[in-house]
Amino acid sequence: MNLSHAVHEGYDKLKVFYLATAHAAIIAAYSIVRPIKSTVFLSFIGASYLPTAKIVSFVMAPILMYLYSKLLNATHRHRVAIILFGIYAIAIAVFSLFLIHPTVGIENTIRSPSRIIGWVIYLFLDFFNVMVLENLWSFTNSISSPNFAKEKYSIINASARGIGVLSPLLAAGINTQFESTISSPLLCILASTLITVALLSLQKINSSIPEEYLAGYNKDKEAHIKDKSQKSNWLDSLKLLFQEPYVGGIFVLVYSFNFVSTFADFQMQTFVAEYCNNDFRAIGTFMFMYTAVFQGLGFFFSLVGTKAMLKRFGVPTCLIVSPVIIFGLMLFLISFKTLFAATMTMIMLRALNYGFNTPVREMLFIPTTETIQFKSKAWIASFGQTFSEGLSSFFNDPSMILHLLPSGLANSQAFLGIISGLAASGPGLSLGLTGLWLISAHLLGKKYQYTITHNQVIGNHGPKKAL
Repeated sequence: MNLSHAVHEGYDKLKVFYLATAHAAIIAAYSIVRPIKSTVFLSFIGASYLPTAKIVSFVMAPILMYLYSKLLNATHRHRVAIILFGIYAIAIAVFSLFLIHPTVGIENTIRSPSRIIGWVIYLFLDFFNVMVLENLWSFTNSISSPNFAKEKYSIINASARGIGVLSPLLAAGINTQFESTISSPLLCILASTLITVALLSLQKINSSIPEEYLAGYNKDKEAHIKDKSQKSNWLDSLKLLFQEPYVGGIFVLVYSFNFVSTFADFQMQTFVAEYCNNDFRAIGTFMFMYTAVFQGLGFFFSLVGTKAMLKRFGVPTCLIVSPVIIFGLMLFLISFKTLFAATMTMIMLRALNYGFNTPVREMLFIPTTETIQFKSKAWIASFGQTFSEGLSSFFNDPSMILHLLPSGLANSQAFLGIISGLAASGPGLSLGLTGLWLISAHLLGKKYQYTITHNQVIGNHGPKKAL
């Protein structure tokens, strides 16, 4: 082993350590705030307004993407995640103050759509996945080579999933030992602290690893992001979803998963709210335990299956595993519409996604330009999430449109028949999108393998030397 190789190996180990720490801290925080998000909304606002909340998220997405694009143009990619982490850490800590407030917080047991803080907490945390988790993956992909990803992503992901089991179990324990007025604000502070740990880990990567070891696959990078002549318009990265088939294909993968997930999640949350009689503490405990179970199963998938499957079968084959399994899960849910069936479906669906599907899918971004890795990826994550969740929510509860129509039309038998038909078509549409996901995954796998084999960069022209 020559000196240069030894130095490279040393920095790779350091990179794995800090990335694993950051991912673990973010997943631990997400495993706390996601149940809090659902619990607050179900007990403050009510399950019947979940589809409306998803529509509002979709409307908010372009505004957030505009601001995110401005941030990317204003500073270096390495600082973007740190800034966003800081915003979320502060905001979640502030939420703890609202939750302990005697009038607007948990002590108020009246469910009403007029409780603004319930909407604010839900919508802000609904974008946690896009603004924090997806941005962390963008950062990780931009400093990783295909070989690094194949060998180390399973380790990074397994570390995150392992901590993702412990944090909701701890949260469930705190939730059962203390009153909700104490436990929920305390958990918000814990989540804020964990995000801060991830922020510090990314800062350590920037300060302790030389820039030449953070170049990733696309070593011949685009011009430095501060070069005004190279800044892209905020809509340019959105256009790539339509102009670049590879990017559009990734969007199909994200969109299909989120549509199916939202369809199944609505079924589960409706059953949970009814089962727990809309009690804040009972819903919170259920959500924390549910999160711990799917994170534990995801940890198993990541530790045992991801690396072994990638080494034996490669990225193209691994991409088609998830849609095949999820198709079967949806058939199970459609056949048995109960709390047990919905919960088991969601546990398997999320465990498979977080433990296997996500790290495999993230590898698709490695042989792409920085514009795709950061800006287009953000559009994919935001619209893949909000648009699919909004449309899925509409099929879950198409009656929401009745409030927007004249009473004569809304109450007509013909229109009510259309609403009933839309609601009944949700399961079939979910299965159809899973089939489209399978086809897209197959084509993306072939394109990825061709690109890596021929040392190319998607979104750019000409050969390059792979790391």
